[in-house]
Amino acid sequence: MKKYFLIFVLSLLFSQIPEKRIIAEWEPALGTMIRWPLGIPQELVIELARDDIIYVLVETNNQQNQAVNNFTNWDINLNNVVFINTDTYSHWTRDHGPQFVIGEDYWKVVNQQFNGYPEENGCDQNLTITDNNLSIGRPLPYGIRGWEEDDNTNIDFANQMNWDIQNLSLYFTGGNFMTDGYGTGFSTELMVNENNLSNNEFQQIVRDELYLLNYHIFDNPNVLSIQHIDCLAKLVDSETIIIKQVSESSPEYDCIENFAQSFYELNTFYGRPFNIHRIYCPEINGGWWEINSVAAYTNSLILNNKVLVPQYGMIADANALSVYEEAMPGYEVIGFNNNTGNPWYGEDALHCRTMGIFDPNMIHIAHKSIRTEEIVSNTSIPVEVNVVDYGDFNTDLESVVLHWKYSAEDGPFGEIALELQVDNVYRGTFPSLNSNSSIEYFITAVNLQGNSVAHPNAGWHIFNTLEFMLGDVNTDNSINIQDIVLLINIILNNEYNNSADLNSDNTIDILDVVQLVNMILS
Repeated sequence: MKKYFLIFVLSLLFSQIPEKRIIAEWEPALGTMIRWPLGIPQELVIELARDDIIYVLVETNNQQNQAVNNFTNWDINLNNVVFINTDTYSHWTRDHGPQFVIGEDYWKVVNQQFNGYPEENGCDQNLTITDNNLSIGRPLPYGIRGWEEDDNTNIDFANQMNWDIQNLSLYFTGGNFMTDGYGTGFSTELMVNENNLSNNEFQQIVRDELYLLNYHIFDNPNVLSIQHIDCLAKLVDSETIIIKQVSESSPEYDCIENFAQSFYELNTFYGRPFNIHRIYCPEINGGWWEINSVAAYTNSLILNNKVLVPQYGMIADANALSVYEEAMPGYEVIGFNNNTGNPWYGEDALHCRTMGIFDPNMIHIAHKSIRTEEIVSNTSIPVEVNVVDYGDFNTDLESVVLHWKYSAEDGPFGEIALELQVDNVYRGTFPSLNSNSSIEYFITAVNLQGNSVAHPNAGWHIFNTLEFMLGDVNTDNSINIQDIVLLINIILNNEYNNSADLNSDNTIDILDVVQLVNMILS
């Protein structure tokens, strides 16, 4: 039986998980693809290999031996290292590395075309979409080798992993692509232009070949650059995004603000606005080829329960980490300076030089998180999740559990078992919650093999209860017959009380009495 289902929480808006979909960065990962010779610092390699696998691209046995010797000296567990033999020109594994398509009994490595880094004008240039807007891109030293050496990376990787390949008839640079994991993609217009296609032609191909039913193409917000979206914004879950902010003195300030405003005007997979965080990116001494270079704090990597953020040795570094901690509560946020010969730049940083490799047998939890502004009552707040076990579609799960606590308390988290309803949809309710309180919660699912996953992948969701409890007319933190008596008196006296307006229609009448009676009886 197919396990993609309708999801709804706290609203009547339904959203269907795509049968096949491109995996999002925050989903369960086996590890990270990097390249030897390295373009990242030693400390980052050690962290990537600490709990997960590093898939290291090497061209020769000599390179592999060099890597082994260094990893051994760094006390890296070689059991967490897989070498992939392939030709590579660059260390930007994000850009030429694999995307992954998952579905019921379906797992494929996307083999896109790759031909380097065309640059394009943007910002206030008001240029039409033509080939003339594209420059030759980043220079290639000496002209002896070229980007075409990176073009077969995904084929060699997939063959070594014994995974199927899905060829894509597009240039599809990974740094200029984000997805929510539910069939929506995001890129700047350079993604379309470098393919010499119209917007409609591009949209049709990604619908047919990548199952991206919604694809948002943004105006190029930089004056002249490779216009990669991962240097502008960072989706950290399907409904939360961190967006770059620059100084008002920057010539790109208005363009970046217009880019950010575009996200305020979009709805998420669940039909509601994005949670948007801004991250201030001050000027840096970037590469000689960069224009208006600023810190690329959005160019970070999410790896299971961690988020790894580039640092530039400046005061703004600490603020960048704080923004991630606020947007991703409970994740381990780690900053990395780059003291190698290839420092972090403005249009190239940590995310560009790493690529997540995901688990084809993952368990996936889809959940419309509870938002403060959508709560109508502090009693019986419903929770609903859809859980897809891609490793075993035909077996029920061992458990699906809601874990929750008041933020003001140290813990432990209380547990509420969510009950299977139909077709892998699990439901439950919070107990009656105190008013004016912050609540932390997360959801876990465990299959019969003991494999588990959480939503969010690490940490917790946070929401605040109403300042008053609907139905608690006498404010004694209990709903009972006394509240009914007071509610009737409010009606007779033609008064108004927020806690007595149970159906939120700004009127206190018999309908509120009926709803309050039902609350007590239930």
